[in-house]
Amino acid sequence: MQRLIRVLLTLETTVAGVATAGVVLCVIWGVFTRYITAQPAVWTAELSGILFTWIVFLGATAAFHDDQHIRVSLLVDILPIRARRVIRVLVDLLMIAFLIYAAWLSYLMMLKGATRPSPILRIPFSLVYLAPLLGFGLMAFNALLRLVGLVPDINNSDAGSEGAL
Repeated sequence: MQRLIRVLLTLETTVAGVATAGVVLCVIWGVFTRYITAQPAVWTAELSGILFTWIVFLGATAAFHDDQHIRVSLLVDILPIRARRVIRVLVDLLMIAFLIYAAWLSYLMMLKGATRPSPILRIPFSLVYLAPLLGFGLMAFNALLRLVGLVPDINNSDAGSEGAL
């Protein structure tokens, strides 16, 4: 299981890195063609937006895996250890339910986008909506693994959540 998680993290990071490089190159090319050649490459803005969508959702997934998302644990930290554990499990279950629902909605959007191409590049919008589906799905998968104890919970120790906000 740990090997699968490492492979997924490497894949997420690689795709996000390639997408980031793609955005940078698109913006540079767009500026160059607009101001130097006076014949703007109109496709650069559309491709940058699509790649940015991928960056956002893969970045959110990586942040989720590393437990980097913001949380306010002030009230939970003052509770006894048993109550903290119960609340942590309830929050994790609610989070998993939300992430699965968001992935389901993303899947429905992806199906609708299959027949709708982007205006300039004619790329099916299903490729754009695949990013949130993978992002929410991978976050749900990670949360489930964390809940059953297959992935360590970085910031949640029994002594409190000192690393969390």
